[in-house]
Amino acid sequence: MSVTLAPWHSGLEAHLAGSVYASSPGRRIDAARALVGADISVHVDVMAPGEGLPTGIDDDELAELAAAVPRDMLGIHLIGSAVGVQALLPNIPACGDLYLPIGIHVERGTRTWGAVWDEFDDTAPTDADVDGYHGILVMLLKPGTSGAADPKRLALVERFSARSVVAVDGGVTPELVPRCRSAGASTMVVGRALITELPITEHSLSEGQS
Repeated sequence: MSVTLAPWHSGLEAHLAGSVYASSPGRRIDAARALVGADISVHVDVMAPGEGLPTGIDDDELAELAAAVPRDMLGIHLIGSAVGVQALLPNIPACGDLYLPIGIHVERGTRTWGAVWDEFDDTAPTDADVDGYHGILVMLLKPGTSGAADPKRLALVERFSARSVVAVDGGVTPELVPRCRSAGASTMVVGRALITELPITEHSLSEGQS
């Protein structure tokens, strides 16, 4: 296998989801298998095309991941405008958790989460904003980007956790996990701080072919 998981995850498996977007194309299926083997849920970012976003996980990769990951361990995060996300929905496979920009609601027989980036920085959310979702995903970093999380956004976690189940995503590190949990997050989506790609050597290639 060409992917390994950082050892700090031990004991936190039930509170983590591994973002396979942190792995390079072609190695994300290895990342997903490593996560499933460690009893950690798999988180997949799918970007709406033509909206200036980075290239997310494409239809072929998504189908491969859906075939390899137990449904209840698969979470799919649709990123983009309301129009772009609605266009993605027909090709999204069955999954345990579906993360949508807040304001979009679908009936798919799955857990749905409203994903929040900057909608509530200046005004407190109302009950209507979060009604109809199984939980809220608070982004600590702009969706589709990489970098350091903004810890100030944990105030949103505290606010939402008083009325809903909350997850966090974006730049989460092992050092930030305790603060996320203290703020009320039940799940932390982690990418590069959890998933490490191993160099592909001639020996590993021959092992893969045997």
